Amino acid sequence: MYLVWVLPCQDARDTAGVLRSLADPAVPAGQRARMARAVAGLRGRPVVEALVRTSADAEPEVAEAGLETLCTVWRRDGVVGEDLLLKLDLQAQDRVRALGVRVRSPW
Repeated sequence: MYLVWVLPCQDARDTAGVLRSLADPAVPAGQRARMARAVAGLRGRPVVEALVRTSADAEPEVAEAGLETLCTVWRRDGVVGEDLLLKLDLQAQDRVRALGVRVRSPW
């Protein structure tokens, strides 16, 4: 059994470890889903990129948690990078666009 307290991640190494754990199939799906939701308060491109990868996870619970957290982050910020949006599947892209956030071109 794994017992992890995810937040607050004061140390950058802790944050990086949590982000790596999101994609680790050795970590139980329920725990990865909780971690995906817990990082919603963090900022930065590495967090968002990890969540984009998580949203494509083979475990539906983990993928949904990743997408929910992305929606929370992008709704809060009011903007999403087009390059990140295009990495999502079409259904997830539609869900993000329905939030009414501005899509910003990285170029």
